[in-house]
Amino acid sequence: MRYFVPDIRVGAANSLEVPKRIGFWRRTAEGPQTAGLRSNATERLGGVPFGLPNALWPKCEECGKSQSLLAQFVHHPDRLDLGRDGRSLFVFHCNHDPGMCSDWEATSGANACIVIDREILQNTATPLPSDNPPIDDEVIIAGWIEKDDGLTIEETSRFMSEESLISLDESVLTKATASTKLGGVPYWIQSPDEAPKFGWTFLGQLDSTYSFLTVPIESRNWISKDRHGFEGRTHVGRGPNFGDGGVAYLFIQRNVDPPKVCMFWQCT
Repeated sequence: MRYFVPDIRVGAANSLEVPKRIGFWRRTAEGPQTAGLRSNATERLGGVPFGLPNALWPKCEECGKSQSLLAQFVHHPDRLDLGRDGRSLFVFHCNHDPGMCSDWEATSGANACIVIDREILQNTATPLPSDNPPIDDEVIIAGWIEKDDGLTIEETSRFMSEESLISLDESVLTKATASTKLGGVPYWIQSPDEAPKFGWTFLGQLDSTYSFLTVPIESRNWISKDRHGFEGRTHVGRGPNFGDGGVAYLFIQRNVDPPKVCMFWQCT
């Protein structure tokens, strides 16, 4: 099954400067190539949102404070089908006092996934709310690399329930990659039965570390060399707080327009 991993670059929180040419990367036998470049794409992990109207910045329903941005993605018919060109997905969670608000639960109100049409987006970074939500270290997504985990359709379906997952051979289970991605199958840390049912499908996942597939041009104290080259990365950076080595899972419901997206996370 196909999936897509982000090719990330070091960003700067609150920066008004965003890449002007960011696109879709396709892995070929000769190496990565760009295709279908888009202007002014603003996909990122961490930092602050770009283009989100101030009034739409979500607040935690448990503590009442503004949430922190986890990711911003743009519609693409292959890797992130949001039903309409130009739509953006913003993923937030409450990070004011980690562990106090239930941001790991999909329905707690301590996290939020917002799908916004292009006409509503603004052409500037969104000012930080007055209660100063914590800002995660930011990386800009310079492109996407297409990969294939080699799983069959039947094997893929068995990743979605505890009963069928535990019956899979270890050689099949290890095909699920742990890093941030769109598409593919979830890398479960705990039970897949925590996922929403009834029309919800797996959209992607966010890792608690940032995987750099190329050597960062600029050094940061939160980035270090990965001596083991885990899943092909050269360097690893500190990512969002999902407990101990956690992974957040994104699920989408496409029987409404715009589609609904939810998030929950698991840790060891």
